[in-house]
Amino acid sequence: MRAAFYECDITPPLGDFVWGHYHDARPTDVKDRLYARAAVVEGADGTVAAFVTVDSCALPTGIHEKVTARIFEYTGISPENVCISSNHTHWGAPVSDSPEINCYADKAYLDVFLRLTADAVILAYKRLDSAEAYYGEGLAEDVAFCRDFILKDGRCVTWGIGVAPDDIVGRNAKPDPTVRTVIIKRNGTPIGALVNFACHQCTAGDGFYTGDFSSVMSKELKRIYGEDFVSIYIPAAAGDITHLKTNSFAAPPNLYRIIGRKLADAVVEANKNPKALCGEVEVAFEKINVPHRNLSPEETEREIERLKKSFLGEMRSRNLAYYKNVATESGDYALQAIRLGELCIYAMPGEAFADVGRRVTDNSDYDFRILIHNCNTYCGYIPTKEAFGKNYDLYETSLCYHSCLIPEAGEIMTDRLLELGEAIK
Repeated sequence: MRAAFYECDITPPLGDFVWGHYHDARPTDVKDRLYARAAVVEGADGTVAAFVTVDSCALPTGIHEKVTARIFEYTGISPENVCISSNHTHWGAPVSDSPEINCYADKAYLDVFLRLTADAVILAYKRLDSAEAYYGEGLAEDVAFCRDFILKDGRCVTWGIGVAPDDIVGRNAKPDPTVRTVIIKRNGTPIGALVNFACHQCTAGDGFYTGDFSSVMSKELKRIYGEDFVSIYIPAAAGDITHLKTNSFAAPPNLYRIIGRKLADAVVEANKNPKALCGEVEVAFEKINVPHRNLSPEETEREIERLKKSFLGEMRSRNLAYYKNVATESGDYALQAIRLGELCIYAMPGEAFADVGRRVTDNSDYDFRILIHNCNTYCGYIPTKEAFGKNYDLYETSLCYHSCLIPEAGEIMTDRLLELGEAIK
């Protein structure tokens, strides 16, 4: 096997709109510089796979086609063999639009962002050299929690803001504290890692660019393994998983540093006795068409009136009204399976619920399994089918531009992901 890493600084100008807040949010400072971080691996038969993660809340429309075209021009790597993910930091690169609030990405910066994202892969490819791949696991406990609360009356609500603590009887999903790690070594020395963990990256505060806790993890691992060590955070399914320990947005000071250091410690733990992966690399990639939800004019009017009375009702009803003007019947979304020896890395678009991701990792036949969400294309939230039930009033299922898939979408995508993985085993 050959492998290499590279990271490109993509820190934007101050004052651009950053997506993921549903209001006009514009950084005026830099807490952490932003990066596109890439890893390229080449199997014994010459098959090449590339991973690149960007410090951004979501991927802009058409990113996979634009970035992979540049990568192919410089390296010959097939577009289908490139996995692009966003680490979902909520104060990251300003590259996605929010037309429902009349806010748009900086087009001049977007062009630079796309080229630098491609260049991270290109420059890693140019540095390919003999290496060994390993899989290991650690734990980052008591930092990630389901944000959908189950109440005494049987309802399930997002965040539970304003709900009396005594009325809360549980959470809708169990988070996974496992930190799954692919460690690449050269002559026995770690040179980089892919780090997979499930938690929303919105813990660092507001008003400045930051890669959130993954930036802290990167700095900690450089301190341990050297400045040339590149750690790539590949987010596990966390559509309903955040740092909220209680039904309040309040968080301990420097929480992002606490989580980042716990992740770094988990990577070190994973590196103590990792399992060697053989040098085989295989990739399967497919775009599938998934139906969208829609409502009749009468249903839309009733739903808007209902939403107005719920938590964040004004925002949710506004987003539904906007969606009705741009709704489409279906969309094409990318799925990908990448095999590194006995490990399969499954990649899906959008913000998958924890139990959607678990449906893949629990049912895969591989010795080692990793699920990444927010990859290659963006489709908003991917809840479980059960989350659309009558006792649920979830922010993540409110029909809008960023939550429009049919309830069965998670099952459709995960079933096909498992088939793709099986095809390259």
